[in-house]
Amino acid sequence: MKEREVITDIEQLTPEWLTDIFKDNGFLNKGKVTTITRNSLDAFSSRVNALELTFSEDNLMESVSSRVIIKTASPKAKHSQFFNKKEVEFYNLVAGQLSGILIPICYDAKFSEETGQSHIILEDLSTTHNEYKMTNWPLPPLKRYYERAIDCLAEFHAYWWDHKRLTEISQHSYFFSNFRESSSHENEFCILSIPPKYETEEDILNRMLKFLGDRISDERKELFRIVFSLFPQIAYDRIKRNNITLLNCDAHIHHFFYPKDTKKEQNKVKLIDWQGWSLGMGCKDLVFMIGLWWYSDRRTMMETELVKRYHNNLLKYGVKNYSWDDCWDDYRLCAFLNLYRVVLWWNLDNSPGLWWDALERSFNTIEDLKCMELLED
Repeated sequence: MKEREVITDIEQLTPEWLTDIFKDNGFLNKGKVTTITRNSLDAFSSRVNALELTFSEDNLMESVSSRVIIKTASPKAKHSQFFNKKEVEFYNLVAGQLSGILIPICYDAKFSEETGQSHIILEDLSTTHNEYKMTNWPLPPLKRYYERAIDCLAEFHAYWWDHKRLTEISQHSYFFSNFRESSSHENEFCILSIPPKYETEEDILNRMLKFLGDRISDERKELFRIVFSLFPQIAYDRIKRNNITLLNCDAHIHHFFYPKDTKKEQNKVKLIDWQGWSLGMGCKDLVFMIGLWWYSDRRTMMETELVKRYHNNLLKYGVKNYSWDDCWDDYRLCAFLNLYRVVLWWNLDNSPGLWWDALERSFNTIEDLKCMELLED
């Protein structure tokens, strides 16, 4: 196999190829991979293989785990090329100093523009961290899991807060254009469609509302239309005031891995799955985690306290000129983006099990937090 070639079939993967990759990227100084044992599973837009490696006796094993994950494009998944390209860009352009601290170590990430194929080789976090298991779905995890996840989000957001590189990487951020002033440029993306963009956001919304019929009230249909009419310009005006960061955009609780050894301060929660990363208000990740998935009673008990925890951590990690009122207003404003997310899910995969309950929870969040006041103002 040629050096630097994208893996298209896991059977192509050889010890010699992995050895070259680890050495070329500075993770293996001595020795070589001798055997590979594979276990596979399918994710949303990727095929994931867990690899158990053995090394020659002269390997120092300084920087390579004996267990790694390789993600390749899934031919069955709709828009898999788009999402996998985004994740490759994240690990090559964005991960940087946070690799291995708040996100997994990436040993290699490649995407082919010609074939649309990709691969990403990551550390297998199961050796050092525990994934929150979905055994009791749809019961939510206990509060302590959210506290640690929010600590991870706040530290990550603070690192990228108004970072000098945000302008440079914004060209790779497909959600960012949702906050620009209206434009008919055919190459711009919107939050509701994966390229190419054939419809306006209003077109997609109207199709969804027609599909829903009398499943939702006329009042909520009107709320939808008001939000889609007024929110983009208001959000655009907001981001011109800075206090912008880099977002995961899919930061639900099951994408956080918790360290098995909590006694060492350097052992932090890590956030995976960066296929939808973008730029925007940090509270977008927070209100997705809470406002899209919790019902009113649970939010009443914990929501304000958790958002304050997030804000306090931002200040702890050096964010300045961002008051509690600023944070709370951003949280309420970003609650509208959960409606966009629901319509996006409906547009990509009309499976009610994915979006129907999320639609109700999104409406509840907007109503409970009196978010419409932000549009009226």
